[in-house]
Order: sequence, then structure tokens, then C-alpha cells
Amino acid sequence: MKLRNLFFALTLIAFTLNLFSCAKEAISEPITVSDPLPSIPSGDRIRIHFGTSTYRGCLYSFSNCIWIGWGTEALNASDRFAMRFDKGEEAGQYFGNYFPLTDNFVVDAATAEEMGLPAQTIPAGFYPLSDTPVGKMVVFSPESAQHVAPLVNAGNPQDNLGQLHNLALQVILSAENQETIRQIKGDKAAIQRFALEQTAQFLEESGLPVSQEELQRAYAMDLFKPYSDYADRIEASRLSAGDKSVLLDVFNKAASMPVSSPEQLSQFVTVMTDLENGLAQSTTLTDARRVLSIVSVLKYSRYYWFWKSYSSGNSGTPEPASIPNWVWADTIGMELGGPLVSAAVSIAVYLDEH
Repeated sequence: MKLRNLFFALTLIAFTLNLFSCAKEAISEPITVSDPLPSIPSGDRIRIHFGTSTYRGCLYSFSNCIWIGWGTEALNASDRFAMRFDKGEEAGQYFGNYFPLTDNFVVDAATAEEMGLPAQTIPAGFYPLSDTPVGKMVVFSPESAQHVAPLVNAGNPQDNLGQLHNLALQVILSAENQETIRQIKGDKAAIQRFALEQTAQFLEESGLPVSQEELQRAYAMDLFKPYSDYADRIEASRLSAGDKSVLLDVFNKAASMPVSSPEQLSQFVTVMTDLENGLAQSTTLTDARRVLSIVSVLKYSRYYWFWKSYSSGNSGTPEPASIPNWVWADTIGMELGGPLVSAAVSIAVYLDEH
């Protein structure tokens, strides 16, 4: 975490100075169907792990193994598995009111015996962060949780693209970037540059460097579009007719499901996971990796933005019950420019509309 913070500090100084020299640069029209499709990494290439100890296993939260940069201690809190943060204020800024446990967590027999706990499986969901005499803690008590179906899906070989996407959003929109975000508010060119540069930096750190050609192509796009007309966006994509039809069916199902509570989010995740599993077994997709990546990002993004609003106490603009423009943006952005544009366009559109 210290090395990462130093890296961010140095790049942020240079980046902030650069922002305003080109703040009003023109943004050209998006790529056309004649442009090449962006590369999509295989899900098994993605390993997101920034310094977390796996001594007691992996608590999934927008990454392969939860990124905890504040120091943590697993402990027994009144016969419940709990996690205490050394830097509670930073953890609170990062997670808000609820820690999103995005997959069921198994406390195996050896760990349980060592901690004086019964062996158990902790269900996925939102778990409240609490201030205690010993610091900021999450007690994984199912009675206090807002239950949400597991987001992580081993049945989708591109599931890690969704995890990568959500972790990118969480890192780039974290407290350390808020001052820069405030300074560029209302300036589309500066917002686009911020989103792309920060996403490229994140992907580099995650072992997925972006080529200069891909980055320049992304700079030339206009990220600010009405993505909610997803049928037109799919039709204008460079996918095969069959893949377009499949995605349109998935998008229609997703659009028909309002999400304004953890219960509705859980239903949405369950439906999307079932669709993913069916598509993963399909032999008729022309570009299965791309389709599965797009569907994964749709599911993860819907989850992330609802959790962000819910965990912040619905401060500011609440997440709408229908799928908002910035969720459609990053879903369609996966086709436009791969992981780089997928995360960057979501951030750009969200910041522009808030």
C-alpha cells in the first residue's frame, strides 16, 4: 500500500499539471465498424492481488483476493468471524457503511479450531462496518447482513474481467483522487483524460498493460454518449449477427429487472449468473470470450454501482432502479475498447452526470 500510494502521489502531481494544459481538447467521433476489435484478455490471466495476506483464505470483494491496504486482523468476535482494520478511517472511506462480500467464505476446520469458532460458510452479502473500542471492524454475522447472491461465478471463464472492472472503479474513485475529480468537474475533455490515464495505470499495475495504439484510439473516442439506447449500440457494434442477438436478449432481460434493494440486486445477480452459465456452455457464439466478458461486466457493474450508492447511505444522487447510463456505458465499452474503455467510460459518464 505504501509503494502504491507513493506511485499515485508522483503520478498525480504530473497528471494534475497536465490536465489543465489540454482540458479543452477536442474529442472526435467514436470508432467505426471498420476499426479492429480490441483485445480481450483471457480470464485466467487476471490475478488481482495487492499485498493481501492469504493466511486465512480469500475474502472476495471486487478482486480475486480482497485488496486490503490498511492492515487487517482476523479475529473471533463473540463467536463470529470478524476482520479488524488497522487504518479504520481509510477502510471506512473505501467501503462506506457496508463491506461487500461477493462470494461465500468458508471458515475451514483448521482455521475454525485455531480461532475457537465452529467451521462454517459465511454467505455473500453486504456486512456493516462498525466502530468498536478496538477499531473499525466487520463482523461477519449473517443476522446483521444484507444478503445478496454470490457475485463471483466460476462457471464464467471471463468472470475475472468483471472483478477487474469493479476493482478499477473502486481504486480510481477512491478518496485519494477526489480532489482531482472536484477540479475537473464539468470539463468533459479533462474527465475523459483522467478516466483513461487512471484506468491505463491500474491495468499496468494489474499485469495487463495497454498498448500505445489502444490508448491513442481510446483518446480519440467520444465517451459521452446516451448508452441507454443499448439496442442501437449493439446493432452498431462489430460483433457477429448471432452474438448481437444473444447480447440483445441478455440486455433486455437485465433491463426488465429493477434494482432498488439488496433483495432485488440478489435476484438480478442470480438471473445473470444463470445466463452466464448457459452462454459458457454454448457452442454457437462466434466470439465467446468477448460475449462472456460483456455479460460479466454488466452483472458486476450493476452490483457495484448499487452497492456504492447503498453503502454511502444514498448520499448525493441515489442509484436509479433502472439500469443507469453509466452501467450501459461500461458494458458497451467492453466492445468499444476492451477493459480500458469499459472502466474508463463508466467513470467518465458517471462523473459527467453527477
